Amino acid sequence: MREGLILVLFLLAMLWIHRYIFLYADDLYYNRDAQYGLSYLPEAILDELNMNGRAWIGGAMILILKPQIELFRLLNPLILMLVVYILAKMATLSEYSWDVKKGNPSLWIALLCSSLFFLFLPLRIAHTTIYYAACAFNYLYPMALALLYAYLLYTRISSYSKRKKGWLALLGFFVGSSTQQVGMIGIGYTVMISIYLSLFRKKTSLRLFLPFYGTIFLGYGIVTYGSLRRLFWERTAGNDVVLLEVITELLKTNLYSSPAAPFVLFIGLSCIFWLVTFSTQTTYRKPIHNFKLVFHGFLSIGLSLALMGYIYFLLYKEVPIELTQENLFSFYGLSILGFAFLYLFSLVYTSAILLVKKNYPFLLFNSINAIGAQIMLVVVDSRFAAAYKIMFPSLLLLSIFIIYSVFAFRKNTLYLSLAFFMVILSLQERSLALAAGVILLLTLGHYLFTWSQIGESERKGKFLRYSLVALFCLIPLMVFAVTLHGYYLASIPQNYNLRAIKQYHNLGKEGDLLLKKVPPSYYGYNLGNWNSMPYFMKQCYGIKENTPIKYIN
Repeated sequence: MREGLILVLFLLAMLWIHRYIFLYADDLYYNRDAQYGLSYLPEAILDELNMNGRAWIGGAMILILKPQIELFRLLNPLILMLVVYILAKMATLSEYSWDVKKGNPSLWIALLCSSLFFLFLPLRIAHTTIYYAACAFNYLYPMALALLYAYLLYTRISSYSKRKKGWLALLGFFVGSSTQQVGMIGIGYTVMISIYLSLFRKKTSLRLFLPFYGTIFLGYGIVTYGSLRRLFWERTAGNDVVLLEVITELLKTNLYSSPAAPFVLFIGLSCIFWLVTFSTQTTYRKPIHNFKLVFHGFLSIGLSLALMGYIYFLLYKEVPIELTQENLFSFYGLSILGFAFLYLFSLVYTSAILLVKKNYPFLLFNSINAIGAQIMLVVVDSRFAAAYKIMFPSLLLLSIFIIYSVFAFRKNTLYLSLAFFMVILSLQERSLALAAGVILLLTLGHYLFTWSQIGESERKGKFLRYSLVALFCLIPLMVFAVTLHGYYLASIPQNYNLRAIKQYHNLGKEGDLLLKKVPPSYYGYNLGNWNSMPYFMKQCYGIKENTPIKYIN
């Protein structure tokens, strides 16, 4: 009941904001091409294959965007709801998933967390991924397929019939042939899941995975063909890759930027609490146990200091991040690289320990895939290294680490208060940060009180914990409300222009076309096209090239 209610409320929220989403940038090209009819579809798919290898994605965009934006406004919320569900299922995957079909009491908490993750998604990420059709098809939908493929491959490979395995192998082909990033993620899942289940868990034979290797590599071969053609074209045009610039942009996009900050802080804090938990759960009888205690202590202290420096220099001082040949080996350059290494090492190490202790492999699988999906951009699609859309696949994978940690530490008031404080700091709102600081001090005061009055303030602790959970839910709702309002305001002139274009058609495409200017903003994508009406936009909306266009102030 709770699970269904959360999914329905999330779906309604997405349907609401999608009322104010329109065709942007590349969407206009695909809608224009769709007007040529289905007979043009094979040619369009071939063009996509030769341009970037994403053949089926280009074909699907033409079909979905043929009736303007209306079909996307229904489809995209449904896909988002599916992703929310898969993330929750992955985060709560247990040993019971192998043999017993039974209710998962923790699923509703995971569903709530994954729903809040999308509601909280910073605008500079959301407006180029989930609220823009072309990028949703290239980043969100392939990731939805990859997550579904990985979940089914891990949980159903032993029980599926040959027919169902054939359908799963076909799904693997579509994952492999989707995009360069997601195809590589699919390959990573296939390799790691097959090795884990056959060699470590001894649950299946490695031979059982051979068809999946075949289909996913076949699919990736298609994307690789288009990628190589694109790479050759860019090299011919003189667009050479400058390695240090690409690495700098990847670091800025994924770690050293305000949209990435809340997730970096959340994951870093979770790693610290996991390391402390590992230390307290270990019985120290051998020298190796003492070494682990010291290592976990140094790692958690080092990561804590690194996060404090991250907050001070990035969020407070807003120090620009730029690696050059001159400063690469200076204290400044080594600090940037050092934090990145410490953060990523802590993430992978914590995920590996959780695999050993909890028999839960997806945290390690996702961490490796998330890092690999960014490293590969040094070679493939490096021109997008500075775009937030390229971090989205990795961010989706790492969201499972956040959801898993929140569920594990949901009764830890100190964890909740510190996480709340860090998330508020990442929003860079001083009044909110001050309020979060007061709440953190109250929590610390509560801990000091409980140490001196053991067992006396359990009820107060529960009230504080529930209050923190309520505040946690409130933050994403506030962020979403601001995003919703922004898209609504941006929709007013766009709806006016669409009505004016409809009236223009009703009058036989004669006379002037009177439009409103749309202020450029993040509440859409390339909204400035409305103010210049480039040729492809006129073609999309059926406006004659010689039609005089005037604007209302």
